[in-house]
Amino acid sequence: MEASKTPFVTGVAILLAGVLIVVSGAFLAFEAYLNYRPLLPAGGDLQTSITNTVYELLNLVIKLGFLGAMIWAGSILLGKGVDLFKALYIKEKKPKESEETKK
Repeated sequence: MEASKTPFVTGVAILLAGVLIVVSGAFLAFEAYLNYRPLLPAGGDLQTSITNTVYELLNLVIKLGFLGAMIWAGSILLGKGVDLFKALYIKEKKPKESEETKK
């Protein structure tokens, strides 16, 4: 593989990885939204109700934290992929402009 194609292939790979992570994170969030069924206590005392509520909130926070970290990592990869494309575009455009100014 040529040296000039390496940044392009790397940019495409990083961009696709970022898109895949962001889309899968969004899909997992939507699936969790559709399948959410709260654990309702069958009755009982106040202590059981509070325990079940804390469990549900903790479960929700863990899922949201995981999805947030996943989408955050995907957005970083997307940004790096776009930066590689911009650097490659500027690198290819600069010699063409200098050739046009010489004429």
